[in-house]
Amino acid sequence: MKSVKEIAKQTGVSVRTLHHYDAIGLLKPSFVAGSGYRYYDEAAVERLYLILLFRELEFPLKDIQRILDV
Repeated sequence: MKSVKEIAKQTGVSVRTLHHYDAIGLLKPSFVAGSGYRYYDEAAVERLYLILLFRELEFPLKDIQRILDV
């Protein structure tokens, strides 16, 4: 499990963007600690890389969510 800060550093995505993805249900953390810190497992990181790929292809977030949730 990696923290939101570690994932942001690894992928180049801002912490704020990761929080936004969580808020809209696109990328939920694998675990939320009692302190509120978000943690992501390898499956979540893989999903994030797919999100980034679709964003690079200029897909809207709603379409990305629909594609990934099928």
